[in-house]
Amino acid sequence: MAVTPTDLVKWLGEPTTDTDLMAQAGQAITMASAMCDAYTRGQHVKADGITTRPGVDAVVQMAAARMLANPEGLRYSTGVVTFNQAFEGFTLAERIVLDRYRRKAA
Repeated sequence: MAVTPTDLVKWLGEPTTDTDLMAQAGQAITMASAMCDAYTRGQHVKADGITTRPGVDAVVQMAAARMLANPEGLRYSTGVVTFNQAFEGFTLAERIVLDRYRRKAA
């Protein structure tokens, strides 16, 4: 199941009626998917070329959520959550998932 902008926006607790936010969510998902593709050298999808392997959609959603939550990379706080930096790469947990599918030698 691929991550959709609706899934991402709902997961962040935002209204899906905001068309600008939905468009940004789509862009964040595209970027996170492209980064997963590059990191795993295309091995994150099954043989059909469409279906992602287990855990990859969760990585895409988490990375896209960080991109969407703070696209400018500015430091700010909202409630108990503080954003200190822009998206700088995959977290350790995300890399553990992606490393399962990464080709390390040609």
